[in-house]
Amino acid sequence: MIMVIDMKNKNGFTLIELLAVIVILGIILVITTTNVIKSINDSKEKARYIAAKEIVDIASAYMATINSDTNNCVNVKSMIEAGYIEDDVTNPETGKNINNVSELSKHKVCLRNNIVAQQDYKLSNNMYKFDGYVYVIDKPYYDGSKQIKDVFVLAAGENYSAE
Repeated sequence: MIMVIDMKNKNGFTLIELLAVIVILGIILVITTTNVIKSINDSKEKARYIAAKEIVDIASAYMATINSDTNNCVNVKSMIEAGYIEDDVTNPETGKNINNVSELSKHKVCLRNNIVAQQDYKLSNNMYKFDGYVYVIDKPYYDGSKQIKDVFVLAAGENYSAE
């Protein structure tokens, strides 16, 4: 005997079908969320890089006007106080507008003829590299050798010796 199943009375989906759809939606959600977060973080990193680039361009003009051969570095705070940079500048370290000029007191722009612009937008060893210039956030960093190094000394091209 052949049994015929009446398909006309079947209503809704089975539990397996619903679970399959939920799993597929979950996978799509995970993929899109990670891509969106990565894009947001990359945009923030690029914004900080561009803020540093703008300050370096202004520092280049500032160094040309003061025409000092002895000092190849300029403090960002002093450029703000001299009126070369507006006091609502974006902090390249945090990506936010500064609340206080002293936030940038340890930020320097140094002229280095042997520096080539970096290929990415990431802050590396507390500095951004541009053609001929280095934007330095002067604070110690850990270089992996269990030795704290002064970024400004390294950016200035001087030999570093741990004491």
